Amino acid sequence: MCLGQTSFSQTNRIAIYKTLLADAKDSTVKLDAYLNLCDQEFSLNTDSLYQYAMQAKKLAVSLKDKRKKILANVAIETWLERKNLFDSALAMANNDLRNLTYERDAELYSKVMMQKCYALMKNNRQKEALSETYFFLTQAEEQGDIASQVYSRLLIGVVYRNMGQTELAWKWFQLADQTVTGSAWEEKKNQFGTYFLLGMMYNWRATADSDLKKYAIDSAMSVQYLDRSIKDSRYYEDLAILARSLNVKASAIGSPQNVAQEGSYVMEAKSIYEKLHDTLSMLNTISPLCFYYIDEGHPEKGIAACKAGLEMVKRGNSFPIFDLYEALADCYKAAGNYEAYAATLGKIINLKDSVYKINSEHDLADLNAQYDDQKKQNTIIRQQLDIAAKRNSLYGFIILSGLLFFILVFLYRYDSRLRKKQKEKQVVAIAAAEEAERKRISADLHDNIGAYAAAAASSLLTLEPESPKDRNILSMLQGNMQEMITQLNDSIWALNKKSLPLTNIGDRFKLFVQKLEFAYPQIIISIEENITSDISLSPFQALHLYRTMQEALNNALKHSRCHNILVNIISNEKLLQISIADDGIGMNNIAANGNGINNLKMRAKESGWDTVWEASQCGGTRVIITSASG
Repeated sequence: MCLGQTSFSQTNRIAIYKTLLADAKDSTVKLDAYLNLCDQEFSLNTDSLYQYAMQAKKLAVSLKDKRKKILANVAIETWLERKNLFDSALAMANNDLRNLTYERDAELYSKVMMQKCYALMKNNRQKEALSETYFFLTQAEEQGDIASQVYSRLLIGVVYRNMGQTELAWKWFQLADQTVTGSAWEEKKNQFGTYFLLGMMYNWRATADSDLKKYAIDSAMSVQYLDRSIKDSRYYEDLAILARSLNVKASAIGSPQNVAQEGSYVMEAKSIYEKLHDTLSMLNTISPLCFYYIDEGHPEKGIAACKAGLEMVKRGNSFPIFDLYEALADCYKAAGNYEAYAATLGKIINLKDSVYKINSEHDLADLNAQYDDQKKQNTIIRQQLDIAAKRNSLYGFIILSGLLFFILVFLYRYDSRLRKKQKEKQVVAIAAAEEAERKRISADLHDNIGAYAAAAASSLLTLEPESPKDRNILSMLQGNMQEMITQLNDSIWALNKKSLPLTNIGDRFKLFVQKLEFAYPQIIISIEENITSDISLSPFQALHLYRTMQEALNNALKHSRCHNILVNIISNEKLLQISIADDGIGMNNIAANGNGINNLKMRAKESGWDTVWEASQCGGTRVIITSASG
């Protein structure tokens, strides 16, 4: 039955939430969907709002969710207010407030307080509404609740407007607008009717202006705020504020010359009110509808609408009754019924001069003064508390600072010892992991890759190609394979040990030189060692040092055209240096900065060695390899 009665969706948001509700399988998800729909009460039909609110409350009770039960009650209170059942709405709000405080649940408390203040105002209990709203505003200021501050200030302005004090109402609306700025607050301010109320107030001021300059300014401001309200209401899909803004815009431009545009605004607002179907919506459309009927030439329709609206107000609905009487008077005047026109004007004067209004003005001024006094008292109390708190804070700060100092010293020493132990454990663990990985790689190179390489070299020896070209290719392959095996053996030699002394590297380099001497009989290679401190190197450093020495020697043999090469290995407590010098033709700038040499320098640098190419004393090239740390 619920879904059948609410099948029509007034806005896209409502349609989305109804789809989520229809797809919901879990009770908790359904409850949230119902509450999301209730939050769209400003665009919901009154009967739909009741159905969603009651379903939400039923689910909240079954799930024993007290918080969401109160949220459902807020929606029910809105429905009660639409039905002019203000006493019932107040009773429900007061019952929920007994279990709420601003400090424990600001969101729920503020929602219920908004409903209570609004219900008091709508029930024509203006002094109570103003007193309660001033109290709520003071709480919101203490809690820093911006949204509630905006709402409270707007509602105070509405109460003053209902009492005929339009200038005071206009100032409160301005204050509400200035409470907060920024795009993040636009939807909330539109929902509260901030721009609509300002546009309405500027329109009333323009109507009362006798100065043409002031009239032009107030009229322009009215249109500016109303256009903004209409634009935002369409964007945020707020039908209630949209309809009210359209009505006031119709009144602002109303004239026989603009009757078509005026009528489009009024009729759009009327169609929205028919969808919402609540008493306040009906009352809001009466005055602009009357002025449209007058401009259209049918004031008798306006007279009937005003009388129906006055009957609604008499049944207990807070609505600016002066608006209806003023619209009725204008309709009588347009219809030529001057006797009824004069009687209606007299009624307006009597209302404005009544003791009720005079007393209300005095009482309301007292309430405003009480609010100002309360703000001053709160400021004084806060200042006194701040002074006492600062004095106590100073003493506490001194004591805590001393205590904190000793704690920090203790923690620092404890943390230092702990970090040192952890670092030692990490170093041991890393060393163990590196050692295990080194052994694994060495074994893999020897047992797997080495075996395959040896098998490949042996296979190549069995081949006997016939053509000279194939024999050349085979010879090249055999040379490459032998070079690969040599490189592999060098890697296994380095990785097979945990560390390698410098003398071990020197001995292996001597073996390498012996193999090369047969290929270069015209070159004499000499090796001098001056090792007074035999340092140990990691396998990684040793291998890269050995490779760098090999590369430097090969370059000298192949490119220098030299007759002599001197390799000098020096190691003492202050210096680790290896130099390879030739007496050849030397290097030009291009060769010295070539990619091959730069790559060799980079590889040596990453391994902890600095490599420099320079001219040797005997006219050739000298390569100097030095420990980077040295």
